[in-house]
Amino acid sequence: LYSVDCRAGGPVVTRQAGDALTANGLAWSPDVGTLYWADTPNHVVHAWNFDLEANALSAHRNYLQLPGKPAGWQCTDTSYQGRPDGAAVDALGNYWVAMYEGRRICVFSPAGELLRDIETPVQCPTMPCFGGEDLRTLYITSAKKGRSDAELAQMPLSGAVFSMRVDTPGLPVNFFVD
Repeated sequence: LYSVDCRAGGPVVTRQAGDALTANGLAWSPDVGTLYWADTPNHVVHAWNFDLEANALSAHRNYLQLPGKPAGWQCTDTSYQGRPDGAAVDALGNYWVAMYEGRRICVFSPAGELLRDIETPVQCPTMPCFGGEDLRTLYITSAKKGRSDAELAQMPLSGAVFSMRVDTPGLPVNFFVD
């Protein structure tokens, strides 16, 4: 995980964290005081305190440690909850995360409590994001490439983008300013 800071007259690239094979789920709390980052293969979502002025992370913690994939897992086994993939945060600070191979979007409170489990019509949702004029439309992307023929026959909507209305709005996109 690297940051790029252009406030000091030129881009300064800083390594903030590492040792993740596949990094996903990058999102900030509404007050920009907490940074979330998912280590997908290890079923972990990390959190840090974030100091915007200093461009610094501190107080690392495992925000979520989710169960691993069972040995011999097949797509017909619905007991596996999936691994954390893309994510977004809503205006209340809840972390909405796509659970790859888990057929769901999970919503966790800032304290890590599961608030909602939204089933999807695909095995591999990949990213939730908030949109629409009021940021109350949740868009969900999904994967198709590399999935088995048996899975695609069972879940023919794989690879599609879905939308649904939600009660709590998301956060607007933060733009990089150089």
